[in-house]
Amino acid sequence: MVLISVAMNDAIAPLIALGQLPSLTSPNNAAQPLPSGVERRGTLESTGVRLDGQQLFRIASPAVLNRSQPDSQIPVEVRARQIEGNLEQLVTGTGLPDKTVLDPKTLQVLIETINGHPVLLVKDATLVEPKVLLTVTDADAQYASSRKDRLAAQWQKILESELRQAVELRQPEALQQQVSTVINVLVAMVLLTLVLGATWAFFRQRKHHLEQRQAAESLLIHAQELEAQERQPIEPSDIGSGLQLLPRLRHHFSVQQRLQIVRFIRWLLFWAIAFTWIVGIAYSLNTFPQTRQFAKKVVAIPIVLLLTWFLTGLTNRLTDLIVDRFIESREQEQFLTAANLQRIATIANVIKGLKVVLLYAIAILSVLQWLNLIPGLILTLGALVALAISFAAQSLVKDLVNGFLILLEDQFRIGDNIVVGDVLGTVENLNLRVTQIRSDNGNLITVPNSLIATVENRTRTWARADFRIEVAYNTNVDHALAVVRETVDRMAQDPQWQSVILDTHELFGVDQISHAGIVIRIWIKTVPSQQWAIARELRRRLKIAFDLHHIQIGIPQQIRVENGSVNLDAVEHSSNSD
Repeated sequence: MVLISVAMNDAIAPLIALGQLPSLTSPNNAAQPLPSGVERRGTLESTGVRLDGQQLFRIASPAVLNRSQPDSQIPVEVRARQIEGNLEQLVTGTGLPDKTVLDPKTLQVLIETINGHPVLLVKDATLVEPKVLLTVTDADAQYASSRKDRLAAQWQKILESELRQAVELRQPEALQQQVSTVINVLVAMVLLTLVLGATWAFFRQRKHHLEQRQAAESLLIHAQELEAQERQPIEPSDIGSGLQLLPRLRHHFSVQQRLQIVRFIRWLLFWAIAFTWIVGIAYSLNTFPQTRQFAKKVVAIPIVLLLTWFLTGLTNRLTDLIVDRFIESREQEQFLTAANLQRIATIANVIKGLKVVLLYAIAILSVLQWLNLIPGLILTLGALVALAISFAAQSLVKDLVNGFLILLEDQFRIGDNIVVGDVLGTVENLNLRVTQIRSDNGNLITVPNSLIATVENRTRTWARADFRIEVAYNTNVDHALAVVRETVDRMAQDPQWQSVILDTHELFGVDQISHAGIVIRIWIKTVPSQQWAIARELRRRLKIAFDLHHIQIGIPQQIRVENGSVNLDAVEHSSNSD
């Protein structure tokens, strides 16, 4: 029993002692982030000591788990600021009698051992007694994995060299040289800006010229499409593959690619001017030791942000050029039809939009990681964003999914004439989120992809002209059918229209009889987008044929009743008089 009791006491005692030690992972400590520049390694924390914005070396101190109540512990960042203050006073003269300046020729850093710890001091010909810089502690030696005397010797060389350089840079002769350097840099910046600005203005004129040319070609292509639909059909040699507009489409894409290159060059010139001033200002601030720390602290973050923005934009535009180059290579393939080109352009447009979102999302995450933002804050923001998406962005997810399915299933393309609900028109733009349709009256209608449940594509593979014409009730129906049939057959055999009419025998006959007359209906199968032009031309031809065969268009019939009997003569007389 005694042995068991002793064993239990020996086992419990260390646990009690361990429980009295502060936990490195306690909730209070985990909630306290480390200051900027401080790193924790086991039970030690380290940070850098800087002079004129440049890190000299790193010092270490025991980890302070609760910085709001450090007790007798000195946080490592506080110790580093004290050492930096000592160095700043020496190089500026504020810590010396009568604000004298150290003599760089006689400046020395000495090592003295006090209470078993190496102490670094500085002296020169102007100092009455050496000034203390810092003490090398056990934590410093443990962090550097070295003995204190060796570490002190390393720091002695660094401090002596950097202090001498800092004092020399503050001499009047050095200041004059720094001012001269900054003036030369500013002159070079102005000259380079003028050259880049003139080049940018030249490409602006070039861009304006290409935009006018592109707009003119777009109007010409659109006019040719309208002409093909309204008056002139597609030539027989071009039917089926849509090759009539291919040369102009290819030339239009070529102008668009040149315009894209010009825009890319102007974008590069703009950033060249911006980086000229950013680099020039940063270099000027870094020239003076008094502003070097300001340059690195204040200018570094904007430079990184602008550089990230530039690289992201550069990648974005280079990817656009690659996509355009891919389209250009596919345009050279002779077996591609106009429909194939439309599909390629549609998919390329969606890829460009998706690529922009991915690139800038990666850029934002990279900047957040470089800024060393608090992980807890990022997690909190992520949770809030996820919550917002779950409630407010459900329709956005539906838009993206439905847009992806539209592309995957090739439901419609840019240039197709579609009907979505009450919206009718030509697809002008398509991405994963929305579809933009240009209506017949010229309005641009934007439809979220999640609202597209049923699509009526009127220009895919083939089309049909559902033609109806109404003749008078007293017309010889067989004679009228024969005239319509003959007119349709002649039009189908006409070399001008033969290529766009695929079939005229799907449906033909009397569709309806009413008091207004007899409705004759015929289906004419056509190539895509030609059904309206064919219907207009057939109406014109039937008007001529009906006049030739004295066939009247249907009109409402009137019956006159006199004394309870129908007066057909009066009806016929009234009809003839009308």
